[in-house]
Amino acid sequence: MPPATGVTMQNPPGVAGHDWLIRASPRTARPDDAACPTHRRTAMRPLLVADPAVPYSRPPREEFGFGPLFTALDLLEHDGWSVERVREELRATRGPFRGWGAPVHPAHLAWTAHALERYVAARTREQAAAVEAGLPETKPVKQPWTWRTARTDAPDARGARQYEHTLWGRMYASSDGRVRDLWLPSLGRAKTGRPDAELGAVAQVMAFGAPTPRRKQGAQPPPTETDSACLPELVRVFDVGCADGSVEELLSADPAEARQRFRDDAAPAFITAATEPGVRPGESCVDCKAIAGCTDLKRTPRLWGGRPPALARPRRSVSVWDLRLHVECPAQYHLVRRLHLNDLSAEDRGARRGRAVDAWLDAEHTERPVRGCRDREIPWPTAVQARAGLDDTSAREAAGMLAEHRLLCPLNGLDADEQVLVQHRVTAYVPELDIVVLAVPDLVYTHRGRWIWRETKTSTRPLWERDSLLHAYPQLALGVLLFHAGALGDDPRRSWVELEHLREVRGESRLERVDPGRAEIVDEARAVIAGLAQPLLDDTTYEPRTGRHCHGCQARTWCRPGTAYVTDHPRPSSPETQTPPRGDAPPHA
Repeated sequence: MPPATGVTMQNPPGVAGHDWLIRASPRTARPDDAACPTHRRTAMRPLLVADPAVPYSRPPREEFGFGPLFTALDLLEHDGWSVERVREELRATRGPFRGWGAPVHPAHLAWTAHALERYVAARTREQAAAVEAGLPETKPVKQPWTWRTARTDAPDARGARQYEHTLWGRMYASSDGRVRDLWLPSLGRAKTGRPDAELGAVAQVMAFGAPTPRRKQGAQPPPTETDSACLPELVRVFDVGCADGSVEELLSADPAEARQRFRDDAAPAFITAATEPGVRPGESCVDCKAIAGCTDLKRTPRLWGGRPPALARPRRSVSVWDLRLHVECPAQYHLVRRLHLNDLSAEDRGARRGRAVDAWLDAEHTERPVRGCRDREIPWPTAVQARAGLDDTSAREAAGMLAEHRLLCPLNGLDADEQVLVQHRVTAYVPELDIVVLAVPDLVYTHRGRWIWRETKTSTRPLWERDSLLHAYPQLALGVLLFHAGALGDDPRRSWVELEHLREVRGESRLERVDPGRAEIVDEARAVIAGLAQPLLDDTTYEPRTGRHCHGCQARTWCRPGTAYVTDHPRPSSPETQTPPRGDAPPHA
């Protein structure tokens, strides 16, 4: 990083230790509007620790998607194993894979074998093309490259005396050192691009870094800078898709270009990450060292009255989408939500239509000044189709739902001084469970001093009258509890939780309201969330639970029970699903 300017950084409450070492990975340079500045600052200073200390605990299942794959590649590339021997080891594994980590889910092991073959095939194809183009072969590098500055006696304006820049991925170099390659795996298809700041950070370490032994957590680096006596002439970065074996070349640069990329793109991003003040509660809270001293994160003890699991485990987040996915199938929750495995299967028609409606409404509700949808023109199916890429039938249905929304839009007639928050993340912390609760209502707005939480759902089916709204839509129950706990608004008696149920046919959409100020509503909401959350908190195995949801599971390719179910129960000809809870659902790659 360039010389720092400004005042020396101060450690936030809730952390202890030394801040003179700043360690940065390329991910740190990646833009992230949802990241908490305090979390990023403390994460970049590895000698800082949480105060009070957080005891180490291991998750009941391996939660790093690429962990077993990297172990498999180590056996192949560094220990001389054949691909078939590694595959046999994966088939025989019934716990941790060749290590002391957490047990690996059987479907995760099957995904690893699938990804291993595609990775090796992709590397073989690329190396053959490189040799044909006149480039030398590259061989696996066992010690990762690190670029480290010399330690100074006095701290700079950021409080740092030493900087260390690291890499993640699979590293390769030619025998003569002229060429260095970095392969970055993606869970689905290969990414066609990464942010300029991230690539600038990668290029600098590849061009000027040196192989560095791994250190134990909390250990200090050597005081000397890394050895740059033998620099490469060319550095290349590839992204490889583990689902389909696709490969994209993201970077090919010499050291001069690498240095320029770092100065122009990566260094400003690193400086911002290392110095930006402020707090932004959200997903960052899960790994934050400073959570004990954070006053911006709303504490909501006994939010639903859950009990801590018998097995201690690391802090984690919970959303309504997590709860719904787990009650459908614990394996799907673990594989899709925690590991983000992706077999590249397409979403069903109902989900695509729902997302198109969601995106259209978000764009209109975000416009300023605020404007109600009643004053807008009814969208034509052709316009919806052009924007969302839907088929003719889905575009017609979506247009009908958007027309229905015009009369139910909460912004109709809303005063200009009212607050309107689109896809606003509400975060709460349940201390006795060590759980970060995340909710993203479609719309949160004020009306004459009243806070209102609006959820919008699309369906071709009417509301199910024989079940309560809170049971049918747990996101409404969670909204009630968060209002009651004061996580949004100070007085639940002056709040509403609303469900806007959109259908295509004129006059068949409905708006339902739930009062979070009524004790019986709060009790019902607690029962709903507790019934969903406790099994998730107690689960340690994530066994498959087959059903119709197997047809749309992104990890079903590697799940034997799910595959058998789909074979024995073909999908109905016209599947119809309601839109999942927006903001909580994983992106579909």
